[in-house]
Amino acid sequence: MKGDRPSRTAHFVALGRAMADAGLSHLPEFRDPTARVFLSEKGTRSVAKSRRAFGEGKRGFAIRAARVMADLIGLRTVAIDRAVREAVAAGARQLVILGAGYDGRAWRMPELSGVRVFEVDHPATQGDKRSRVSVLPATTADVSFVPIDFERESLDTVLDRAGHDRVSPTCWIWEGVVMYLTRDAMRATLRDIAGRSAPGSTLIVNYHTARRRGFFAQLMFRLIGEPQISAWTPEEMAAALGAVGFGVREDSGMTDWNARLAGGEAKVDRGVYMRIAVARR
Repeated sequence: MKGDRPSRTAHFVALGRAMADAGLSHLPEFRDPTARVFLSEKGTRSVAKSRRAFGEGKRGFAIRAARVMADLIGLRTVAIDRAVREAVAAGARQLVILGAGYDGRAWRMPELSGVRVFEVDHPATQGDKRSRVSVLPATTADVSFVPIDFERESLDTVLDRAGHDRVSPTCWIWEGVVMYLTRDAMRATLRDIAGRSAPGSTLIVNYHTARRRGFFAQLMFRLIGEPQISAWTPEEMAAALGAVGFGVREDSGMTDWNARLAGGEAKVDRGVYMRIAVARR
């Protein structure tokens, strides 16, 4: 992201969730009414236009692209939701969302009732989000917004200041962030996470493999000032997590989620490089 402007990538993810919520994905049970609250006027018009065209039976390029976006973001969202539910059921009473963007889980997941939720993000994106959440139904989670200037502050420092309890099990969501970090920066953040993770904590890491992404997708992220710069194999990710005391319980990818959640019907060819590792301490 650039300067004091909210992250365009975070908006893109909210747009994908809104498309899925509008019925454009192959996930018939997908619901995320929070997503549309975070859209720009252009994004809101795009969802309405796509939904209308789909309802009229149109199947041109724009509708196909909207459905792919809805499938990719929708599947990733549901896969992470499931891991969060399991972590909370296992006893985690804290949830830390790193690079929270326009995440809506604290407002849409009843399982988070009474859970202390820490949303960590750049002040520009977080400020825009905070100006919008007032229109959502009140959350039953205990939400703390934790702004961080990554050039001047450490994750450990800001979470300590926000009241995160390092001796209580925590569920960590690291969604849509690792691919924008160098390996050194990723490992440094992992060390901070490990230092605040009591036994029984869960870390959910979304990452990309080394499979080459399309030229135009890469160009788009560079043009908006948020280039994707790192990739990991499942073995490399497991080793990095193991080095700080996390053992991988499951590592799955877009093809797996499609089979489990969408009956293999989703259009995921453009997203097979997306993976999620779920690790425990």
